Amino acid sequence: MARPPTPLSATPTADIQWRDGSTPISNQFDDIYFSVDGGLEETVNVFLTGCHLPHDWQNQDIYTICELGFGTGLNFLATLDLWQHHPGAGRLHFVSIEAYPLDKESLKRALDAWPELAPLAKQLLEDWPGRVRGLHRIHFGTVSLTLMHMDVLSALQNMNGDVDAWFLDGFSPAKNQEMWSDEVLTALAAHSVQGTKLASFTVAGKVRRGLERAGFSVQKRQGFGRKRERLEAIYQGGHSRRHQQRPDTPIIIGSGIAGASIARAYQMRGITPVLIDPDQHLETAASGNPAAIVMPRLDLQDRPESRFFLNAYLYARHTYLNTNTVLQTGLIQIAGDEKEALRFTKIAHQAALPPSHMQLLPSQNIGGLSGLDIETPFDAIYFPQAMTIAPKPTIKAWTEKCHRLHSKVGRIDKTDTDWRVWDENGQEIAKASTVHICAGQGVEALVNVDVRYTSGQICWHDTVPAPQTLLTYGGYAAKLGDGILLGATHNHVSKDFQAVELKEETLKNIREYERISRQNLTHSGWKGRASVRVTTRDTLPVSYEMNSGLWVMAGLGSRGFVLAPLLAEAQISHIFA
Repeated sequence: MARPPTPLSATPTADIQWRDGSTPISNQFDDIYFSVDGGLEETVNVFLTGCHLPHDWQNQDIYTICELGFGTGLNFLATLDLWQHHPGAGRLHFVSIEAYPLDKESLKRALDAWPELAPLAKQLLEDWPGRVRGLHRIHFGTVSLTLMHMDVLSALQNMNGDVDAWFLDGFSPAKNQEMWSDEVLTALAAHSVQGTKLASFTVAGKVRRGLERAGFSVQKRQGFGRKRERLEAIYQGGHSRRHQQRPDTPIIIGSGIAGASIARAYQMRGITPVLIDPDQHLETAASGNPAAIVMPRLDLQDRPESRFFLNAYLYARHTYLNTNTVLQTGLIQIAGDEKEALRFTKIAHQAALPPSHMQLLPSQNIGGLSGLDIETPFDAIYFPQAMTIAPKPTIKAWTEKCHRLHSKVGRIDKTDTDWRVWDENGQEIAKASTVHICAGQGVEALVNVDVRYTSGQICWHDTVPAPQTLLTYGGYAAKLGDGILLGATHNHVSKDFQAVELKEETLKNIREYERISRQNLTHSGWKGRASVRVTTRDTLPVSYEMNSGLWVMAGLGSRGFVLAPLLAEAQISHIFA
Protein backbone atom coordinates (compact mmCIF):
# COMPACT_ATOMS: atom_id res chain seq x y z
CA MET A 1 0.00 0.00 0.00
CA ALA A 2 1.43 3.36 -1.04
CA ARG A 3 2.23 5.80 1.72
CA PRO A 4 0.24 9.06 1.70
CA PRO A 5 2.17 12.05 0.37
CA THR A 6 4.18 14.07 2.87
CA PRO A 7 3.14 17.73 3.18
CA LEU A 8 5.77 20.29 2.21
CA SER A 9 6.59 22.07 5.46
CA ALA A 10 9.52 23.64 7.23
CA THR A 11 12.22 21.54 8.85
CA PRO A 12 11.66 20.48 12.47
CA THR A 13 12.11 23.27 14.98
CA ALA A 14 15.41 23.50 16.82
CA ASP A 15 14.08 23.45 20.39
CA ILE A 16 16.62 25.41 22.41
CA GLN A 17 17.06 27.14 25.72
CA TRP A 18 19.70 29.71 26.64
CA ARG A 19 22.23 29.41 29.42
CA ASP A 20 23.43 32.75 30.78
CA GLY A 21 21.54 34.45 27.96
CA SER A 22 24.03 33.56 25.21
CA THR A 23 24.84 29.83 25.21
CA PRO A 24 22.27 27.74 23.28
CA ILE A 25 21.38 24.28 24.55
CA SER A 26 19.38 21.75 22.55
CA ASN A 27 16.35 20.44 24.41
CA GLN A 28 15.93 17.67 21.81
CA PHE A 29 19.39 16.26 22.47
CA ASP A 30 20.13 17.67 25.93
CA ASP A 31 23.48 18.98 24.73
CA ILE A 32 25.29 22.27 24.15
CA TYR A 33 25.94 23.75 20.70
CA PHE A 34 29.52 24.76 21.50
CA SER A 35 32.00 24.51 24.35
CA VAL A 36 31.37 26.67 27.39
CA ASP A 37 35.18 26.90 27.65
CA GLY A 38 35.31 28.90 24.39
CA GLY A 39 33.42 27.91 21.28
CA LEU A 40 35.68 29.67 18.77
CA GLU A 41 38.84 28.35 20.38
CA GLU A 42 37.35 24.84 20.30
CA THR A 43 36.65 25.16 16.57
CA VAL A 44 40.22 26.20 15.87
CA ASN A 45 41.70 23.48 18.07
CA VAL A 46 39.44 20.59 17.08
CA PHE A 47 38.51 21.17 13.46
CA LEU A 48 40.89 23.60 11.78
CA THR A 49 44.01 22.26 13.45
CA GLY A 50 42.64 18.72 13.34
CA CYS A 51 42.27 18.88 9.53
CA HIS A 52 45.66 20.55 9.04
CA LEU A 53 44.26 23.87 7.84
CA PRO A 54 45.19 26.17 6.25
CA HIS A 55 48.13 24.04 5.06
CA ASP A 56 46.05 21.43 3.24
CA TRP A 57 44.07 23.85 1.07
CA GLN A 58 47.16 25.56 -0.33
CA ASN A 59 47.76 24.85 -4.03
CA GLN A 60 44.34 23.21 -4.47
CA ASP A 61 42.00 24.42 -7.23
CA ILE A 62 38.97 23.48 -5.15
CA TYR A 63 39.08 22.36 -1.53
CA THR A 64 35.90 20.82 -0.11
CA ILE A 65 34.97 20.59 3.55
CA CYS A 66 31.81 18.78 4.65
CA GLU A 67 30.41 19.34 8.12
CA LEU A 68 27.85 17.22 9.92
CA GLY A 69 25.88 19.63 12.09
CA PHE A 70 25.86 23.31 11.07
CA GLY A 71 24.41 24.39 14.40
CA THR A 72 25.20 28.07 14.98
CA GLY A 73 27.50 28.30 11.95
CA LEU A 74 30.53 28.92 14.17
CA ASN A 75 32.70 26.32 12.44
CA PHE A 76 31.90 27.77 9.04
CA LEU A 77 32.57 31.37 10.04
CA ALA A 78 35.85 30.41 11.70
CA THR A 79 36.86 28.56 8.54
CA LEU A 80 35.84 31.52 6.37
CA ASP A 81 37.84 33.85 8.59
CA LEU A 82 40.89 31.60 8.30
CA TRP A 83 40.49 31.47 4.51
CA GLN A 84 40.35 35.25 4.28
CA HIS A 85 43.58 35.56 6.23
CA HIS A 86 45.30 32.55 4.60
CA PRO A 87 43.51 31.90 1.29
CA GLY A 88 44.15 28.93 -0.91
CA ALA A 89 45.08 29.18 -4.58
CA GLY A 90 41.55 28.41 -5.79
CA ARG A 91 38.11 28.15 -4.22
CA LEU A 92 36.77 26.73 -0.96
CA HIS A 93 33.52 24.79 -0.94
CA PHE A 94 32.01 24.30 2.52
CA VAL A 95 29.09 21.87 2.72
CA SER A 96 27.08 21.57 5.93
CA ILE A 97 24.25 19.21 6.80
CA GLU A 98 21.66 20.26 9.37
CA ALA A 99 18.29 18.66 10.09
CA TYR A 100 17.28 21.27 12.71
CA PRO A 101 18.40 24.69 11.44
CA LEU A 102 18.02 27.64 13.76
CA ASP A 103 15.69 30.49 12.92
CA LYS A 104 17.39 33.78 12.06
CA GLU A 105 16.77 35.39 15.45
CA SER A 106 18.34 32.47 17.35
CA LEU A 107 21.26 32.30 14.94
CA LYS A 108 22.00 35.99 15.43
CA ARG A 109 21.73 35.69 19.20
CA ALA A 110 24.23 32.84 19.23
CA LEU A 111 26.71 34.52 16.88
CA ASP A 112 26.61 37.80 18.81
CA ALA A 113 28.95 36.08 21.27
CA TRP A 114 31.83 36.54 18.78
CA PRO A 115 32.07 40.19 17.74
CA GLU A 116 35.33 39.45 15.93
CA LEU A 117 33.26 37.45 13.40
CA ALA A 118 30.50 40.07 13.12
CA PRO A 119 31.17 41.18 9.50
CA LEU A 120 31.07 37.58 8.29
CA ALA A 121 28.06 36.75 10.44
CA LYS A 122 26.21 39.74 8.99
CA GLN A 123 26.31 38.33 5.46
CA LEU A 124 25.38 34.85 6.66
CA LEU A 125 22.36 36.29 8.45
CA GLU A 126 21.34 38.35 5.41
CA ASP A 127 21.25 35.23 3.21
CA TRP A 128 20.14 32.75 5.89
CA PRO A 129 17.30 30.53 4.56
CA GLY A 130 15.98 29.59 7.99
CA ARG A 131 14.03 26.34 8.22
CA VAL A 132 13.41 25.97 4.48
CA ARG A 133 14.03 22.39 3.38
CA GLY A 134 16.45 21.43 0.65
CA LEU A 135 19.80 22.72 -0.60
CA HIS A 136 20.88 26.35 -0.30
CA ARG A 137 23.93 28.01 -1.86
CA ILE A 138 25.46 31.20 -0.46
CA HIS A 139 28.56 32.90 -1.89
CA PHE A 140 31.30 34.65 0.07
CA GLY A 141 33.74 35.71 -2.65
CA THR A 142 35.87 32.65 -3.46
CA VAL A 143 34.05 30.62 -0.79
CA SER A 144 30.76 28.84 -1.46
CA LEU A 145 28.55 27.55 1.36
CA THR A 146 26.08 24.78 0.58
CA LEU A 147 23.53 24.13 3.31
CA MET A 148 21.70 20.80 3.19
CA HIS A 149 18.62 21.13 5.37
CA MET A 150 17.66 17.49 5.69
CA ASP A 151 18.54 14.38 7.68
CA VAL A 152 22.18 13.38 7.55
CA LEU A 153 21.92 10.02 5.81
CA SER A 154 19.68 11.32 3.02
CA ALA A 155 22.07 14.21 2.48
CA LEU A 156 25.14 11.99 2.25
CA GLN A 157 23.44 9.48 -0.02
CA ASN A 158 22.37 12.22 -2.45
CA MET A 159 25.58 14.23 -2.38
CA ASN A 160 27.95 14.38 -5.36
CA GLY A 161 31.68 14.99 -5.34
CA ASP A 162 34.74 14.26 -3.23
CA VAL A 163 35.42 15.67 0.22
CA ASP A 164 38.88 16.75 1.39
CA ALA A 165 38.02 17.26 5.08
CA TRP A 166 35.19 16.21 7.39
CA PHE A 167 34.05 18.17 10.45
CA LEU A 168 31.98 15.80 12.60
CA ASP A 169 30.19 18.14 14.98
CA GLY A 170 26.83 16.59 15.75
CA PHE A 171 25.55 16.38 19.28
CA SER A 172 27.03 13.74 21.57
CA PRO A 173 26.93 10.16 20.15
CA ALA A 174 25.18 9.03 23.30
CA LYS A 175 22.35 11.50 22.66
CA ASN A 176 22.21 11.68 18.84
CA GLN A 177 22.87 8.15 17.66
CA GLU A 178 21.54 8.71 14.13
CA MET A 179 24.34 11.17 13.35
CA TRP A 180 27.01 8.63 14.34
CA SER A 181 25.55 5.42 12.92
CA ASP A 182 27.62 2.92 10.93
CA GLU A 183 25.58 3.83 7.83
CA VAL A 184 26.62 7.47 8.19
CA LEU A 185 30.29 6.66 8.81
CA THR A 186 30.33 4.35 5.79
CA ALA A 187 28.80 7.12 3.68
CA LEU A 188 31.65 9.41 4.72
CA ALA A 189 34.11 6.94 3.25
CA ALA A 190 32.17 6.81 -0.03
CA HIS A 191 32.86 10.54 -0.54
CA SER A 192 36.46 10.49 0.66
CA VAL A 193 39.71 10.27 -1.30
CA GLN A 194 43.11 8.98 -0.25
CA GLY A 195 44.29 11.28 2.50
CA THR A 196 40.93 12.90 3.34
CA LYS A 197 41.17 14.32 6.85
CA LEU A 198 38.49 14.00 9.54
CA ALA A 199 38.18 15.73 12.90
CA SER A 200 35.76 15.54 15.80
CA PHE A 201 35.43 16.49 19.44
CA THR A 202 34.41 12.94 20.41
CA VAL A 203 36.64 9.91 20.88
CA ALA A 204 33.75 7.59 21.77
CA GLY A 205 34.68 3.97 21.16
CA LYS A 206 31.69 3.33 18.91
CA VAL A 207 32.71 6.22 16.66
CA ARG A 208 36.37 5.18 16.50
CA ARG A 209 35.52 1.58 15.65
CA GLY A 210 32.96 2.64 13.05
CA LEU A 211 35.46 4.93 11.33
CA GLU A 212 38.11 2.22 11.33
CA ARG A 213 35.70 -0.25 9.73
CA ALA A 214 34.94 2.39 7.08
CA GLY A 215 38.64 2.70 6.19
CA PHE A 216 39.87 5.59 8.33
CA SER A 217 43.05 5.51 10.39
CA VAL A 218 42.04 7.02 13.73
CA GLN A 219 44.15 8.74 16.39
CA LYS A 220 43.45 10.48 19.66
CA ARG A 221 44.88 13.93 20.19
CA GLN A 222 45.01 16.30 23.17
CA GLY A 223 41.57 17.77 23.65
CA PHE A 224 40.31 21.27 24.31
CA GLY A 225 38.98 22.67 27.57
CA ARG A 226 37.29 20.05 29.71
CA LYS A 227 37.60 17.37 27.03
CA ARG A 228 40.79 15.41 27.61
CA GLU A 229 40.97 14.09 24.04
CA ARG A 230 39.78 14.84 20.53
CA LEU A 231 39.82 12.76 17.36
CA GLU A 232 41.76 13.00 14.11
CA ALA A 233 41.50 10.52 11.24
CA ILE A 234 42.82 10.01 7.72
CA TYR A 235 41.10 7.97 5.02
CA GLN A 236 43.38 5.20 3.76
CA GLY A 237 41.32 3.82 0.90
CA GLY A 238 39.60 5.22 -2.16
CA HIS A 239 40.98 6.91 -5.25
CA SER A 240 43.58 9.63 -5.28
CA ARG A 241 42.46 13.25 -5.39
CA ARG A 242 41.36 14.26 -8.88
CA HIS A 243 43.15 17.27 -10.29
CA GLN A 244 40.56 19.71 -11.58
CA GLN A 245 40.66 20.35 -15.30
CA ARG A 246 39.48 23.93 -15.75
CA PRO A 247 37.38 24.23 -18.89
CA ASP A 248 38.98 26.11 -21.74
CA THR A 249 36.97 29.12 -22.89
CA PRO A 250 33.46 27.58 -22.74
CA ILE A 251 30.76 28.48 -25.23
CA ILE A 252 27.24 29.60 -24.34
CA ILE A 253 24.61 29.65 -27.08
CA GLY A 254 21.87 32.12 -26.15
CA SER A 255 22.03 35.39 -24.20
CA GLY A 256 18.68 35.24 -22.41
CA ILE A 257 18.46 34.74 -18.66
CA ALA A 258 19.59 31.10 -18.96
CA GLY A 259 22.75 31.93 -20.88
CA ALA A 260 23.44 35.00 -18.75
CA SER A 261 23.15 32.91 -15.58
CA ILE A 262 25.68 30.40 -16.96
CA ALA A 263 28.01 33.29 -17.80
CA ARG A 264 27.69 34.67 -14.28
CA ALA A 265 28.50 31.31 -12.69
CA TYR A 266 31.61 30.92 -14.83
CA GLN A 267 32.85 34.44 -14.17
CA MET A 268 32.49 33.93 -10.42
CA ARG A 269 35.10 31.20 -10.90
CA GLY A 270 37.44 33.37 -12.93
CA ILE A 271 36.47 32.06 -16.38
CA THR A 272 35.21 34.32 -19.18
CA PRO A 273 33.03 32.40 -21.67
CA VAL A 274 32.17 33.02 -25.30
CA LEU A 275 28.52 34.09 -25.70
CA ILE A 276 26.87 33.51 -29.08
CA ASP A 277 23.57 35.17 -29.97
CA PRO A 278 22.39 37.10 -33.05
CA ASP A 279 20.65 39.69 -30.86
CA GLN A 280 23.00 42.59 -30.08
CA HIS A 281 20.47 44.34 -27.83
CA LEU A 282 19.93 41.69 -25.12
CA GLU A 283 16.23 41.36 -25.94
CA THR A 284 15.95 37.60 -26.36
CA ALA A 285 12.37 36.41 -25.70
CA ALA A 286 11.04 37.41 -22.26
CA SER A 287 14.52 38.60 -21.28
CA GLY A 288 13.74 41.71 -23.32
CA ASN A 289 10.69 42.64 -21.25
CA PRO A 290 10.89 45.78 -19.11
CA ALA A 291 10.31 43.78 -15.91
CA ALA A 292 10.21 40.18 -14.69
CA ILE A 293 8.56 38.66 -11.62
CA VAL A 294 10.56 36.67 -9.07
CA MET A 295 8.20 34.78 -6.77
CA PRO A 296 8.07 31.30 -5.26
CA ARG A 297 6.16 28.38 -6.65
CA LEU A 298 4.59 26.51 -3.74
CA ASP A 299 3.47 22.90 -3.74
CA LEU A 300 1.47 21.04 -1.13
CA GLN A 301 3.54 17.85 -1.30
CA ASP A 302 7.17 17.42 -0.28
CA ARG A 303 8.93 16.26 -3.44
CA PRO A 304 12.44 16.97 -4.78
CA GLU A 305 11.08 19.43 -7.33
CA SER A 306 9.02 21.18 -4.63
CA ARG A 307 12.15 21.82 -2.57
CA PHE A 308 14.03 22.89 -5.70
CA PHE A 309 11.47 25.60 -6.50
CA LEU A 310 11.84 27.08 -3.01
CA ASN A 311 15.63 26.85 -3.09
CA ALA A 312 15.75 28.44 -6.56
CA TYR A 313 13.55 31.33 -5.44
CA LEU A 314 15.70 32.14 -2.40
CA TYR A 315 18.90 31.91 -4.44
CA ALA A 316 17.49 34.10 -7.23
CA ARG A 317 16.35 36.77 -4.74
CA HIS A 318 19.83 37.21 -3.28
CA THR A 319 21.38 37.12 -6.73
CA TYR A 320 19.25 40.04 -7.98
CA LEU A 321 19.69 41.99 -4.76
CA ASN A 322 23.45 41.68 -5.18
CA THR A 323 23.15 42.73 -8.83
CA ASN A 324 21.12 45.80 -7.75
CA THR A 325 18.40 45.40 -10.39
CA VAL A 326 15.32 45.09 -8.15
CA LEU A 327 12.41 47.34 -9.15
CA GLN A 328 9.71 46.52 -6.58
CA THR A 329 9.26 44.19 -3.61
CA GLY A 330 6.13 42.64 -2.11
CA LEU A 331 3.53 40.59 -3.98
CA ILE A 332 -0.09 39.60 -3.38
CA GLN A 333 -1.30 36.40 -5.05
CA ILE A 334 -5.10 36.50 -5.25
CA ALA A 335 -7.09 33.26 -5.35
CA GLY A 336 -9.32 32.87 -8.36
CA ASP A 337 -11.90 30.55 -6.79
CA GLU A 338 -12.76 28.62 -3.64
CA LYS A 339 -10.58 25.63 -4.58
CA GLU A 340 -7.51 27.80 -5.05
CA ALA A 341 -8.26 29.71 -1.84
CA LEU A 342 -8.37 26.42 0.09
CA ARG A 343 -5.04 25.46 -1.44
CA PHE A 344 -3.56 28.80 -0.38
CA THR A 345 -4.75 28.23 3.17
CA LYS A 346 -3.14 24.79 3.32
CA ILE A 347 0.11 26.14 1.88
CA ALA A 348 0.21 28.96 4.41
CA HIS A 349 -0.48 26.64 7.33
CA GLN A 350 2.19 24.14 6.22
CA ALA A 351 4.64 27.08 6.31
CA ALA A 352 7.34 25.76 3.99
CA LEU A 353 8.55 29.36 3.89
CA PRO A 354 8.86 31.48 7.07
CA PRO A 355 6.53 34.46 7.72
CA SER A 356 9.21 36.83 6.47
CA HIS A 357 8.61 35.28 3.04
CA MET A 358 4.97 34.13 3.10
CA GLN A 359 1.80 35.12 4.97
CA LEU A 360 -1.88 34.34 4.56
CA LEU A 361 -3.61 37.66 3.77
CA PRO A 362 -7.27 37.93 4.86
CA SER A 363 -9.58 39.02 2.05
CA GLN A 364 -10.56 42.23 3.88
CA ASN A 365 -6.88 43.32 3.94
CA ILE A 366 -6.16 42.91 0.24
CA GLY A 367 -7.58 46.31 -0.68
CA GLY A 368 -5.58 48.19 1.95
CA LEU A 369 -2.28 46.58 0.99
CA SER A 370 -2.84 46.96 -2.75
CA GLY A 371 -4.43 50.40 -2.64
CA LEU A 372 -7.30 49.13 -4.81
CA ASP A 373 -11.02 48.62 -4.28
CA ILE A 374 -10.79 44.83 -4.54
CA GLU A 375 -13.74 42.73 -3.44
CA THR A 376 -13.16 39.02 -3.09
CA PRO A 377 -14.49 36.44 -0.62
CA PHE A 378 -11.16 34.58 -0.72
CA ASP A 379 -7.97 35.08 1.24
CA ALA A 380 -4.73 35.70 -0.63
CA ILE A 381 -1.06 34.91 -0.02
CA TYR A 382 1.32 37.79 0.58
CA PHE A 383 5.00 37.35 -0.30
CA PRO A 384 6.80 40.30 1.37
CA GLN A 385 10.12 39.62 -0.36
CA ALA A 386 8.97 38.61 -3.84
CA MET A 387 10.03 41.17 -6.42
CA THR A 388 10.14 42.48 -9.93
CA ILE A 389 13.56 42.98 -11.50
CA ALA A 390 14.90 44.73 -14.58
CA PRO A 391 15.91 42.00 -17.10
CA LYS A 392 18.12 43.96 -19.50
CA PRO A 393 20.37 45.59 -16.84
CA THR A 394 20.64 42.19 -15.14
CA ILE A 395 21.71 40.39 -18.30
CA LYS A 396 24.07 43.21 -19.24
CA ALA A 397 25.75 43.05 -15.83
CA TRP A 398 26.25 39.30 -16.14
CA THR A 399 27.43 39.21 -19.76
CA GLU A 400 29.22 42.48 -20.52
CA LYS A 401 32.67 40.92 -19.97
CA CYS A 402 31.95 37.87 -22.13
CA HIS A 403 33.51 37.39 -25.55
CA ARG A 404 30.53 38.14 -27.83
CA LEU A 405 29.75 36.63 -31.23
CA HIS A 406 26.64 38.00 -32.94
CA SER A 407 25.69 35.00 -35.07
CA LYS A 408 22.84 32.55 -35.40
CA VAL A 409 24.02 29.02 -34.71
CA GLY A 410 23.02 26.52 -37.38
CA ARG A 411 24.44 23.31 -35.94
CA ILE A 412 27.02 21.82 -33.60
CA ASP A 413 29.11 18.68 -33.93
CA LYS A 414 31.78 16.79 -32.00
CA THR A 415 35.40 16.06 -32.81
CA ASP A 416 37.60 13.82 -30.66
CA THR A 417 38.29 16.65 -28.23
CA ASP A 418 35.98 19.56 -28.97
CA TRP A 419 32.50 20.66 -29.88
CA ARG A 420 32.41 22.78 -33.02
CA VAL A 421 29.82 25.49 -33.53
CA TRP A 422 28.72 26.45 -37.06
CA ASP A 423 26.64 29.43 -38.12
CA GLU A 424 23.59 29.19 -40.36
CA ASN A 425 25.79 29.72 -43.44
CA GLY A 426 27.91 26.66 -42.66
CA GLN A 427 30.93 28.54 -41.31
CA GLU A 428 32.71 27.30 -38.19
CA ILE A 429 32.61 30.17 -35.70
CA ALA A 430 33.87 28.62 -32.45
CA LYS A 431 34.98 25.43 -30.76
CA ALA A 432 35.45 24.34 -27.16
CA SER A 433 35.37 21.26 -24.95
CA THR A 434 32.30 22.61 -23.14
CA VAL A 435 29.18 24.06 -24.76
CA HIS A 436 25.96 25.22 -23.06
CA ILE A 437 22.84 25.41 -25.22
CA CYS A 438 20.47 28.04 -23.84
CA ALA A 439 18.84 28.84 -27.17
CA GLY A 440 15.25 29.32 -26.04
CA GLN A 441 12.86 28.96 -28.95
CA GLY A 442 15.70 27.71 -31.15
CA VAL A 443 16.70 24.80 -28.91
CA GLU A 444 15.14 22.05 -31.04
CA ALA A 445 17.14 23.17 -34.07
CA LEU A 446 20.31 22.19 -32.18
CA VAL A 447 19.44 19.26 -29.92
CA ASN A 448 16.63 16.78 -29.41
CA VAL A 449 14.53 17.85 -26.41
CA ASP A 450 10.83 17.39 -25.67
CA VAL A 451 9.51 20.92 -25.23
CA ARG A 452 6.37 22.95 -25.88
CA TYR A 453 5.86 26.58 -26.88
CA THR A 454 3.50 29.29 -25.70
CA SER A 455 3.25 32.91 -26.77
CA GLY A 456 2.64 35.66 -24.28
CA GLN A 457 2.11 39.38 -24.52
CA ILE A 458 2.59 42.10 -21.94
CA CYS A 459 1.62 45.75 -22.10
CA TRP A 460 2.47 48.89 -20.19
CA HIS A 461 1.35 52.47 -19.85
CA ASP A 462 3.44 55.41 -18.71
CA THR A 463 0.74 57.26 -16.72
CA VAL A 464 -1.91 54.73 -15.63
CA PRO A 465 -1.30 54.27 -11.86
CA ALA A 466 -0.18 50.86 -10.63
CA PRO A 467 -1.33 49.08 -7.47
CA GLN A 468 0.76 49.83 -4.40
CA THR A 469 1.78 46.18 -4.22
CA LEU A 470 2.51 43.82 -7.11
CA LEU A 471 -0.59 41.69 -7.83
CA THR A 472 -0.97 38.30 -9.47
CA TYR A 473 -4.45 37.00 -10.24
CA GLY A 474 -4.01 34.75 -13.25
CA GLY A 475 -2.50 37.82 -14.87
CA TYR A 476 -0.33 40.33 -13.04
CA ALA A 477 -0.05 44.07 -12.45
CA ALA A 478 3.21 45.72 -11.45
CA LYS A 479 4.60 49.21 -11.01
CA LEU A 480 6.79 50.33 -13.91
CA GLY A 481 8.27 53.78 -13.47
CA ASP A 482 5.32 56.13 -12.93
CA GLY A 483 2.98 53.75 -14.73
CA ILE A 484 1.81 50.17 -14.82
CA LEU A 485 2.86 46.88 -16.44
CA LEU A 486 0.21 44.22 -17.17
CA GLY A 487 0.72 40.62 -18.24
CA ALA A 488 0.54 38.16 -19.62
CA THR A 489 -1.55 36.35 -22.19
CA HIS A 490 -0.98 32.67 -22.83
CA ASN A 491 -1.47 30.82 -26.14
CA HIS A 492 -0.07 27.50 -27.34
CA VAL A 493 1.94 27.91 -30.55
CA SER A 494 4.35 25.98 -32.78
CA LYS A 495 8.12 26.11 -32.50
CA ASP A 496 8.33 28.30 -35.61
CA PHE A 497 5.77 30.84 -34.40
CA GLN A 498 6.86 34.46 -34.83
CA ALA A 499 5.57 36.51 -31.90
CA VAL A 500 4.19 39.92 -32.80
CA GLU A 501 2.36 42.47 -30.71
CA LEU A 502 -1.43 42.26 -31.21
CA LYS A 503 -3.97 44.87 -30.09
CA GLU A 504 -6.47 42.21 -29.01
CA GLU A 505 -3.87 40.65 -26.68
CA THR A 506 -3.26 44.01 -25.05
CA LEU A 507 -7.02 44.37 -24.54
CA LYS A 508 -7.13 40.96 -22.82
CA ASN A 509 -4.58 42.14 -20.27
CA ILE A 510 -6.40 45.45 -19.71
CA ARG A 511 -9.82 43.85 -19.26
CA GLU A 512 -8.51 41.23 -16.85
CA TYR A 513 -6.99 43.96 -14.68
CA GLU A 514 -10.18 46.04 -14.92
CA ARG A 515 -12.10 43.04 -13.62
CA ILE A 516 -9.89 42.48 -10.58
CA SER A 517 -9.31 46.17 -9.75
CA ARG A 518 -12.89 47.37 -10.45
CA GLN A 519 -11.48 50.24 -12.52
CA ASN A 520 -12.08 51.55 -16.02
CA LEU A 521 -8.78 52.17 -17.79
CA THR A 522 -8.01 54.10 -20.91
CA HIS A 523 -7.51 51.81 -23.90
CA SER A 524 -5.13 54.18 -25.69
CA GLY A 525 -1.46 54.95 -25.14
CA TRP A 526 -0.42 51.38 -24.32
CA LYS A 527 2.82 49.80 -25.46
CA GLY A 528 3.20 46.06 -25.81
CA ARG A 529 5.66 43.28 -26.40
CA ALA A 530 5.14 39.64 -27.38
CA SER A 531 7.52 36.71 -27.00
CA VAL A 532 7.57 32.91 -27.02
CA ARG A 533 8.17 30.86 -23.89
CA VAL A 534 9.58 27.34 -23.99
CA THR A 535 7.90 24.91 -21.60
CA THR A 536 7.75 21.17 -20.96
CA ARG A 537 4.94 18.67 -20.63
CA ASP A 538 5.46 18.29 -16.86
CA THR A 539 6.34 22.01 -16.34
CA LEU A 540 9.78 21.05 -14.99
CA PRO A 541 12.87 22.64 -16.56
CA VAL A 542 15.37 20.72 -18.69
CA SER A 543 18.92 21.13 -17.37
CA TYR A 544 21.55 18.43 -17.75
CA GLU A 545 24.64 17.19 -19.60
CA MET A 546 23.34 15.60 -22.82
CA ASN A 547 26.74 14.35 -23.95
CA SER A 548 30.24 14.75 -22.64
CA GLY A 549 30.78 18.50 -22.47
CA LEU A 550 27.42 19.36 -24.05
CA TRP A 551 24.91 20.94 -21.67
CA VAL A 552 21.37 22.19 -22.22
CA MET A 553 19.06 24.47 -20.26
CA ALA A 554 15.55 24.84 -21.65
CA GLY A 555 11.86 24.71 -20.79
CA LEU A 556 11.94 27.33 -18.04
CA GLY A 557 8.55 28.70 -19.09
CA SER A 558 7.42 31.84 -17.29
CA ARG A 559 9.76 31.18 -14.35
CA GLY A 560 13.10 31.63 -16.09
CA PHE A 561 14.21 34.49 -13.85
CA VAL A 562 13.49 32.36 -10.78
CA LEU A 563 15.01 29.07 -11.96
CA ALA A 564 17.94 29.98 -14.19
CA PRO A 565 20.43 31.31 -11.57
CA LEU A 566 20.37 28.14 -9.44
CA LEU A 567 20.23 25.80 -12.46
CA ALA A 568 23.31 27.55 -13.85
CA GLU A 569 25.11 27.27 -10.52
CA ALA A 570 24.29 23.55 -10.46
CA GLN A 571 25.65 22.99 -13.98
CA ILE A 572 28.92 24.80 -13.33
CA SER A 573 29.31 23.17 -9.90
CA HIS A 574 28.96 19.77 -11.56
CA ILE A 575 31.62 20.65 -14.14
CA PHE A 576 34.01 21.65 -11.36
CA ALA A 577 33.09 18.79 -9.00
